[in-house]
Amino acid sequence: MALLTYGFALTNFTVSIDNEIPILPDYGLDLGRWGQNLIVYHIFKGHLQYFSLVLSLFLFSFCAIRLSNLFKFQGYSALFFCGLFVTFPQISYQVVFGMMADIAALGILFSVFVVELFLKGLAVPTPAKKFPYFLSAALLLVFTLSMYQAFILVPTAIYTILFFQNTFQQSFDLKSEIRKTLVFGGILVSALVLYYISVKIICPVQQGGYLTSFVSEGSTDNRFLNFCSIWSKNLVGGFYYGETLFILATLCGLVLFVYFFIAKKQLVVRFVTLLIILMLPFLMSSIITNGYHPPRLYLTSNLVFAFIIVFVTDHFNLSAKNFVKLAVVMIMFTNFFFVTKLFNAVHKIYSYDRRIAEKIDFTIQTKYPSFSASEKYVYFYGHFPFDSYQKFQLKNSEIFSGSIFVWDNGNNYRITNFFREADVAEYRMLDTKEQLNTVKDSIAKMPVWPNQESVRMFNNIVVVKLGNEKGSPLYFE
Repeated sequence: MALLTYGFALTNFTVSIDNEIPILPDYGLDLGRWGQNLIVYHIFKGHLQYFSLVLSLFLFSFCAIRLSNLFKFQGYSALFFCGLFVTFPQISYQVVFGMMADIAALGILFSVFVVELFLKGLAVPTPAKKFPYFLSAALLLVFTLSMYQAFILVPTAIYTILFFQNTFQQSFDLKSEIRKTLVFGGILVSALVLYYISVKIICPVQQGGYLTSFVSEGSTDNRFLNFCSIWSKNLVGGFYYGETLFILATLCGLVLFVYFFIAKKQLVVRFVTLLIILMLPFLMSSIITNGYHPPRLYLTSNLVFAFIIVFVTDHFNLSAKNFVKLAVVMIMFTNFFFVTKLFNAVHKIYSYDRRIAEKIDFTIQTKYPSFSASEKYVYFYGHFPFDSYQKFQLKNSEIFSGSIFVWDNGNNYRITNFFREADVAEYRMLDTKEQLNTVKDSIAKMPVWPNQESVRMFNNIVVVKLGNEKGSPLYFE
């Protein structure tokens, strides 16, 4: 089912946003992701189109089976969980990135192993025998965080779901479960501390940057109300393209809330735990203040989506009913449709950008035949209008609506790398302020692309004017 869902993505080469960036020896270290650096640079040596996605789909499928066993789903319930888990479109927002496709599912799988090690530690009788399991769980979580820090929410969500399921056991003892939860929390905290120490040792010191930009720019008048607004949009499936069917999980959650009040057993514990489960996938938005909430941060959406729907059908003995089978199959194929639409849209944008890149290179080579023997310095000024890509874009599809000639308001680093990655041309970026000074005064009088005069050479530097408004500054500006 995973291969069917991502069949279009697997069989259509696409250079989407961030996939044009080369994987260098220090990749990810400035973000504290030394584990990602180890895997993506040292093991895989860069982007691996097709293989990375296939590997991730295999690992996601393996995760689905391990989680299904962990949650003790059997028969149709197990099949339903696996199918809903691997087809939910949020995964697309992770694996569309070449550098994330290698680790997106690996981090989930390691998180499952962390919880399994913890449970094995609980099962052994003496503290001396428990310690190796708990230590192993903490160390494995450290490496998981070194791939992507947001993975901290995955073992948290898995354990919370197990806690919720335990409330339906006759042997459930709240005090005992709280003690176990405190131990598990201790493992999470220990892993975070060890990860922090590892970053200080392995990674370079950096002031500001990508991660801090999420919480250092902008502000919200009331962060709690802002999160509640984003959470409510996610619950009804309206926050990003492909999330529409999450409302089914929300409705199943409402059914359970009503059932709790009717049954009046462990009412408060079940109510609070289920509320946390519905909140956890979107918790990262509670700490973001710059207004940018990419769907790729919602790592446990597919887990919560699949669990709640299957738990309801399983708990009320509906899994074997024909109408439930048909409904779940329809959900999976609807997810299949959403994922295909996403990758089809980004592929159309890539194809359009590649044709433009070829025309720009053809114009350069035609006007300046000797350019191929020169230093090949090209400066891209400005960016295309945002509305020039409306015919390809899906509403609220974030990265899937991104053009290389628009993203970051026109970024020379991205554009020159795109030309190389799309196998159009090898250009060099300007690398000194003196070079920029020799061309910048001539740009204002130039027309914008596709006018032939939007491509001009000054002092052996080709300027391509994409728009009238200056784009992202060069690294030395």
